[in-house]
Amino acid sequence: MNILIIYPRLEPHKDFHYMPLSALCVAAKLLSNGHEVKIHDERITRLGGSDAEWADEIMISSYTGFQLSDMYRLAKIIKAAHPRKKITLGGPHATIFPLQCIVDPYIDFVWTGYAERGEFDMPWHLINIEDYVNPATERFIYISSYSCPGQCTFCAQKTRRELCFLPMDKAERDIDALMNLYPFKECVMFDATLFTKPDRALKISQIMKKHNLKWICDGRADEICKTPLDWLDDIIKSGLKQITIGLESGSPHIIEMMQKGKNYLEKFQRCAEILSCYKRNKLKMVSGVIFGCPGETPDDLRDTISYIWQIKAINPNFFISTTFYKPLPDTKMADMCKEYGYQEPQTLAEWAQRGAEGHYLYNQFQDAPWIEDKDEYRRIYDEFVINNKELFI
Repeated sequence: MNILIIYPRLEPHKDFHYMPLSALCVAAKLLSNGHEVKIHDERITRLGGSDAEWADEIMISSYTGFQLSDMYRLAKIIKAAHPRKKITLGGPHATIFPLQCIVDPYIDFVWTGYAERGEFDMPWHLINIEDYVNPATERFIYISSYSCPGQCTFCAQKTRRELCFLPMDKAERDIDALMNLYPFKECVMFDATLFTKPDRALKISQIMKKHNLKWICDGRADEICKTPLDWLDDIIKSGLKQITIGLESGSPHIIEMMQKGKNYLEKFQRCAEILSCYKRNKLKMVSGVIFGCPGETPDDLRDTISYIWQIKAINPNFFISTTFYKPLPDTKMADMCKEYGYQEPQTLAEWAQRGAEGHYLYNQFQDAPWIEDKDEYRRIYDEFVINNKELFI
C-alpha cells in the first residue's frame, strides 16, 4: 500500500523544527512490512493534493494540545477532498482516548501505544535533513527511551507508564547514520530522563564524544544523585552542556500534591551541589517551573521564588523556564481542577478546540480559575519575571 504519514504543527509559529521522530518510527515499521511510505511535515510545507491523492491510507500522530487542533484541521481537509480515504490517528492522545477518537467522523482507525520498539533503524532518507537544520545551533534530536519512572500528578498518564529502552547498538547506528548525512554540531537527547539507567547515559556520552558533539539531556534529580560520580564526570566531560531537571515548584505543599517523591527538594538541592562542581565545564542546570497549580496561593509562589534563589546561590549556572499549569487528560491533577469548575472535553472535536485556544506560553502569566488570590499571585509573579530576566532561559 501507499501510506502517507502526516506530522501536524506543534505550535502556531516557529522558524526551525526538530525532525519528526514519531513519524520516522512509524515509517520504519511500515517499510519493514513492504509498504511504500511518504512523510509530510506540516511545519515545513502545507499539505498538497498530490500527496493525499497518492496515498491509499493516511496516518496522523498527535499530542494533546495545539498539535491535536492542527491534526483535526488536516483530517477535515482530507476527508472533504477524499471522502473514501482512510485516516488512522496515533500518538499520545489516541492512546489515552481511543474510543473518543474512533467515533469521530474524520477518524477511521486508531493506533495506540508506542510506535518505536527498537526493531528497525530510522529511515532518514524519507525526510530532507537540511529542512531541520537551524544554522545557529546545527542541532538534532534523538530519543533512546520512552516514559519515566516518576508518578507526577500533572503528567503521569496511566496509559503511558511503560518504560521502553531501545537497544543501545540501534541508537548508535541511528546517530552514526544521521551524522553521515549532515555534520551536526549538537544533539538534544529527548528522553524523559536519561539517568534512569546510568550505564545507558554513559554509553550515550561515548557516542556523543565519538562524533565530537555538544549535547543536552533531561534527568531526574534523584537519579543524578545516585549516578556514580566517576561515571557522571565522564558523562559531563564528554561534551554535555546542559541538563534539564524538572523542579516544578519550591513549595513543599505543591511538591507533595505533585507527588514528586519523598524529600524531593532536599534531593534537588543535593543535585545542584553536585552539578555546581562543573562550573569550569560551563554546564547549565536548567529547570522547568510550573506555576498556577490547583489551590496554589501567593505564599506557595513566595516559597518557590525563595527556593529558586537558594539553588541559584548553590549553582550560579542554574536557570529556569516557567509555564502555567494546564490540565492534561488521564492525570490526578486534572481531576483536582474539577473542584474549581474545570470541565474536560468529551469528544475529539472538543479536545481539538481546546488545543487551539490554550497553547502554552513561556515566562508570562496565564489565567486559571484554580489560582487562589489571583491578583496578588499575578503581582508577585510579574514582579519576579520583570526584575530577573537573567534567570530565565
